[in-house]
Amino acid sequence: MSAYQYYEFLAVDRPLDAGDQAQLRAISSRARITAHGFANQYDWGDLSGDPVEMMTRWFDLHVHVADWASRTFMVRLPRRLFDPRLFEPYADDENFRVVEKDGSLILRFGAIDMELDRTDDGTGWMAVLAPLRFQLLEGDLRCLYLIWLLQVQWDTLDDGELEPPRPPGLSRLNGALRAFASFFELDQDLVAAAAEGDAPAEDPLTDTALEAFVRSFPEEEKNALLLRVLRGEGATIPGEIRRRCRESMRTLGRGLPELQPRRVGDLRAAAAIHAQARQRRAEEQAALERARHERAEADAQARRLRVLEKRVEAAWREVESLIEMKRAAEYKQAVALLLDLKALAVRDGWEADFLDRIDRLRARHFAKTALKARLNEAGLLGREG
Repeated sequence: MSAYQYYEFLAVDRPLDAGDQAQLRAISSRARITAHGFANQYDWGDLSGDPVEMMTRWFDLHVHVADWASRTFMVRLPRRLFDPRLFEPYADDENFRVVEKDGSLILRFGAIDMELDRTDDGTGWMAVLAPLRFQLLEGDLRCLYLIWLLQVQWDTLDDGELEPPRPPGLSRLNGALRAFASFFELDQDLVAAAAEGDAPAEDPLTDTALEAFVRSFPEEEKNALLLRVLRGEGATIPGEIRRRCRESMRTLGRGLPELQPRRVGDLRAAAAIHAQARQRRAEEQAALERARHERAEADAQARRLRVLEKRVEAAWREVESLIEMKRAAEYKQAVALLLDLKALAVRDGWEADFLDRIDRLRARHFAKTALKARLNEAGLLGREG
């Protein structure tokens, strides 16, 4: 296989010991291997190990970018903390699936046939996507909804189908979620349409709510959590507690309200409206920018003309001197000065004299084809054209 590929794996919960690193070195003699990661790129050949197997044994996160417009992102979660049925509404055969293996759930997000960006070598994605694992551990399912939106974007769902459970906060995507949307080239108008009617901005998971929830733990459970920390298994505990707190609040009716599902066709229609509005705003902004630029140019020219009106004959001599240099830079300066002289002639009513002088100038320098081209392009044609 002759194509560029980039593989990166990250270990979060448990560092890789010497034995782990030796086994990984057997998979690749060229990879960059540390106590927390594995990274390698291929211009020829492929990774000899199975990414899912590597995730199951050693790693918590994985990024793969390939030259054939394919991208993959994997997250490992402890099976004991999640019911796999939680992920089923968002899963499909192409973009998202869950592999259950050896006490772990491997969430695989992927896309193919994407627009190829030759400048993207894959090396920066892990850093910006890694926080998504902690967010999932907290019970934040927004990345699952975003990957489901790819099916809407690629027209693989019928208009009448309903969206899966919509997590709150789609209108307030953090940096990792924005990177996730960019990684999979999600249409920004579709994301904006999906965020309509989002739940209120207030997160019920306040410090007060967390403190009250932790105080409700039986002593035995608190001791068990502390022992997990002492055994080096505490990386997932903060997210686990926060997720359980949210679930408890929902059970008690104090969480964010559930949102009614929408039809796929309605999402597509809303995305089209957002696209039109965004295009209109862009055009309006471009018009404002052009007007601002034109005003600035007009002001600058007015200042130049106030100086020029006192030295018209000297300016014509300067034009001749610049032309005699026979260089592109000086031709450009000469044309700019001629355009100001033309504007002054129109303003002060001696345009006929200006046209006569342009005719004579063109006749004197008829053989200078580069100059003639610049004069023509600037509209400095004289009477004879």
